[in-house]
Amino acid sequence: MTTRDRDTTISALARLAQSDKVSRRAFMERAIALGLMAGPASALWSKAKAEAPKKGGHAIFGFAHGETADTLAADVLGNAHNVTFKTRMLRNCLVEVGTDGRLEPVLASEWAHGDQGATWIFTLRKGVEFHNGKTLDAQDVIESINLHRREETKSGGKALAAKIADIKADGDKVVFELKERNADFPYYLAQYFFTICPSQDGVLDYTSGVGTGPFVLERYEPGVAAVGTRNPNYFDPERPYFDSVELLSIRDTASRTNALVTGEVHGVDALDLKTAERIEATKDLGVVSVPGGSTMTMPMHANVSPFDMVDVRRAMKFAVDRVELRDKIFRGHASLGNDHPVAASDRFHNPDIPQREYDPDKARHHLKKAGLESIDVVLHTSDAAFSGAVDAAVLYAETAKKAGVNVTVQREPADGYWSNVWIKVPFCYSYWNARPTPDLMFVLAYTSDAAWGDTNWSNARFDELVVAARSELDTEKRKTLYHEAQWILHDEGSTIVPLFQNFVHGVNEKIGYGELTGSAPFDGFRAPARWWFKS
Repeated sequence: MTTRDRDTTISALARLAQSDKVSRRAFMERAIALGLMAGPASALWSKAKAEAPKKGGHAIFGFAHGETADTLAADVLGNAHNVTFKTRMLRNCLVEVGTDGRLEPVLASEWAHGDQGATWIFTLRKGVEFHNGKTLDAQDVIESINLHRREETKSGGKALAAKIADIKADGDKVVFELKERNADFPYYLAQYFFTICPSQDGVLDYTSGVGTGPFVLERYEPGVAAVGTRNPNYFDPERPYFDSVELLSIRDTASRTNALVTGEVHGVDALDLKTAERIEATKDLGVVSVPGGSTMTMPMHANVSPFDMVDVRRAMKFAVDRVELRDKIFRGHASLGNDHPVAASDRFHNPDIPQREYDPDKARHHLKKAGLESIDVVLHTSDAAFSGAVDAAVLYAETAKKAGVNVTVQREPADGYWSNVWIKVPFCYSYWNARPTPDLMFVLAYTSDAAWGDTNWSNARFDELVVAARSELDTEKRKTLYHEAQWILHDEGSTIVPLFQNFVHGVNEKIGYGELTGSAPFDGFRAPARWWFKS
């Protein structure tokens, strides 16, 4: 174990002590096993307990995202700033994914399946109130989910909701009848699309921001700031810890970093990795780097020349120097990707696919198979995609040139990047937050009917594999199906996945937090509800 890994493990152990998830005896045994002497281990225990969750205070977080076109509507989602506020502060889902990847109850207290996964029954938590005083009932759930089933919906959850044949109430239970068996369906309902809104007399209020969430709306300025105050009637007596939380949209990297250094904010996402070491060395500040399954991607429109030729797509993939990208742009805060979105930590990951390496000769070989000597492409980019995206584009242009791929880097404004550039241009930088199952990631971005498909790629065999794996309850059989699906994406897909990126944050030392999830920025968007002030 490296010194860095050891320190990270000790820090994680301390956070377990803070959240009462480990006894003093177990803590001491594990700390000593990691190389600490008894005295320092005991002192670390005392320090961790002193920094345990406390209630109170106004927390301010700075986001690299936020657009003036943002809304509070539950059926239209976008960037991390907007998603955090309206899906994790103001509203709740029926269930959510814990830091260990398992489902945890939220508005549903329990769930079970019937018909070998073709029917799922969710029992609602008792006594839950919306911010307007209305008591949660099954009709609220039914109409909230049906919002994403409408033919005209623009929801990114449309492809997931389309798997539902019918929803009905059974007392305090909600029964979902599916069009096909689905072993992962409860994970669908944990996705932030499916927050629950209040329904009164057949009218669903999905635009005002009224929800059951840990915070009540106080102020909302799209693309600028969002403020929520603690919900006094929240069903969880422990959380949230903060009295109020303010989310600022600070898209400029330098301004965001300066806001952290000057104390204007208590934490920022998408930390400029070139300044991470300086932030780490600054008094009262720290760097939090959380690995996970989030992908940094380069989607190519498969219906636009020259990306409509599979050998061109292969050439583009061989033209990426992934190691150099990881080391120079991400400075080690990432791991190598292999042109599919299933991380090595996932139980369905295919370890038999050889890691694709930078190979200009193979890239030229595939261009020639496509009848081309070279190609000219435009790569649209913005640091809105991820910290360092502009530098990453310049680096790709340099390495790709040796492979016969001539790249023009087109820098785009941060404001409007996700609404005006992503999906709409043939080639750009993007990123995807991790999903707890391959099926969720495939259905959202890779199948022919993906609601957020950003490549227009279609492969009948891939679609068949995804449906078959979703319906299969036997884990080993599912694994075989998912392994073939990953091969197809790696070889024929229209998305370059060079890296799995860490979420890197700058955080004031006044802030405390427990075990973190690497599924999305700011602890899976849940920092407002899960973090606290140490004193």
